[in-house]
Amino acid sequence: MIKEIDNYTKRVSDLCEFVKGNEEATKQSLVIPLFTILGYDMTDPRQCIPEYKADFGKGRSTKPVDWAIFHNGALGIMVEAKEAGKPLDGYSEQLADYFAKEVSVKIGILTNGVHWKFFVDNNHPNIMDREPFAEWDVLKDPPPIEVITLLQKKSLNFELVKSYANRKIFQNLLIGEISRLLEPSSEFTKLAVANIETRNLTPSVLEHWKPIVTGAIREWAAKKVINTTLESVDITAESSEKSKIVTTKEELEFFEVVSKILGNERPCEYEDSQQYFKINVSNSNVKRSSFVRLQITSRNIWVSVPLSVDETRKFVPEKDVLTNNGWSRLSIESINNIGDLVLLLVAAYDSVK
Repeated sequence: MIKEIDNYTKRVSDLCEFVKGNEEATKQSLVIPLFTILGYDMTDPRQCIPEYKADFGKGRSTKPVDWAIFHNGALGIMVEAKEAGKPLDGYSEQLADYFAKEVSVKIGILTNGVHWKFFVDNNHPNIMDREPFAEWDVLKDPPPIEVITLLQKKSLNFELVKSYANRKIFQNLLIGEISRLLEPSSEFTKLAVANIETRNLTPSVLEHWKPIVTGAIREWAAKKVINTTLESVDITAESSEKSKIVTTKEELEFFEVVSKILGNERPCEYEDSQQYFKINVSNSNVKRSSFVRLQITSRNIWVSVPLSVDETRKFVPEKDVLTNNGWSRLSIESINNIGDLVLLLVAAYDSVK
């Protein structure tokens, strides 16, 4: 799936200028292809009804929503599309109307083919949240692999989507609070320079110090990142020197795909050994911990995670799962199939973290 999403990103980049101002062309060229990757047949009326119009009662005329997508026979996803280049602000109300009317709807998607917004009803049942739990600007942002994986037809679980959305919303709120705290406000600046500045901390003196404090914070953060990176490089180099193990191209490709799937929120690093190629949680404060192992034999490619068999099967019900010394293990056809294990890798990472 990772490769398909990369190809989709390139498609949007190549075609978005040609469909600007044309809603139907945007739908056909930019919107439907993503749902095809997710496994939906947008031409099958059992799965998807275009121009879906609910009965809002006598005397009230409401525009149809572009697509109503069904899951297990029930209406589950509403999609509203605008032409490429059109701002999406102000167009979520229509989705909100359908959320309130169609009680089985769990996910709302608003898009212009380039910018995507994903909504749930976390605050109140059947009342769509005012803010999306995830957004994706295809031309600017890395793909939200977790969101895309959760929305796949073969593994769609509305409770998992809602749980993820809830965590994401609180995480975004926390990031906002941290950013606010780290901004050199007058109070923060006053605390930072209290033992340095001998003058009275008047507003003009604090304004003088604010850009200096900002620069100091950025330099400290940069040094922290560099030191952590150097420590990781030293550990890896030392391990390699001791073991004399050759890390293969396939193993490095495996690490690259897993790292891309997990994104910046879940930093990781690899460690090779005689028996396994391991990927560990990156954390300079604790001993590194493996959350996934790769073993390539002449017949199979084995992926192992430190989860129980039952827990592993929840994320990959179609796979045969074995157990070995507290690790659950399954085989994949090739490194390119790692994208099918996104939720399993996230769960394994979080369990170790």
